[in-house]
Amino acid sequence: MFFHHGLRGRDLPDKTLCLTYDDGPGESGAGQPGPNTTELGRFLYDEGIAATFFVMGRHGEQFPQTLARLQAWGHLIGNHTYRHPGLVKFTLEGGDAAEELQRTHEIIRPYIDGDVIFFRPPYGNWRQKSRPDGPEDAPRSVVAEALNRDERFANYLGPILWDILAEDWECWRQCVSPAECARRHLAAIERVGRGIVLLHDSSEEDDVRPRNRTCEMTQLLVPQLKARGYRFVRLDEIPRVRRAAEQVRRRTSALTLAE
Repeated sequence: MFFHHGLRGRDLPDKTLCLTYDDGPGESGAGQPGPNTTELGRFLYDEGIAATFFVMGRHGEQFPQTLARLQAWGHLIGNHTYRHPGLVKFTLEGGDAAEELQRTHEIIRPYIDGDVIFFRPPYGNWRQKSRPDGPEDAPRSVVAEALNRDERFANYLGPILWDILAEDWECWRQCVSPAECARRHLAAIERVGRGIVLLHDSSEEDDVRPRNRTCEMTQLLVPQLKARGYRFVRLDEIPRVRRAAEQVRRRTSALTLAE
């Protein structure tokens, strides 16, 4: 079930966070610069944090062993398309959004726990503008309409968006240190106080990917958050997301009974 408006974590209690990571997995070797999704997943597991990793299909197919480890550590695996297109323009120009999801679905399917699969669109790009030059998004999403017509995604839930971002990708593009990037994220989290945090364990940009240091940044950030009294929940523990997932289950059951 794809909604026309995104799901967020605004209904979480104060000082409660959900960590989510996009564009991975990626591996550069222990202690090396660049994406280190296995090291990141293990660190979060050791800290008692279950995160959600929205997998980019063309990266996921390179590192199936990483997906297996993330699943074993209790992290959620979600779909982030295969090639990372902006889905509104892609759909309006005749692109096959369903195929983007399906290609990644085949890669992540063995590592999915539960009966609902979560989806995050690249760039959070979901609804076209009401006017070409206007700031407001249209009330309905052409992407949601296209995907909801495809029975292959009856047990999907999306779009999952976010409440907090401090642009970790821009830190790595500008070669900002992990410590400074952690400071920016701590400040952004303190301003908002709760919700889904958007992070990136790899990059869809080939030139930025080797500079990704989100693993190191997370290792600096989490102890500071814990010291300030923050707690962490998995995506499917967020009340709004949990209620929407139950809608998906009821809809899927009704479709099964009708067959």
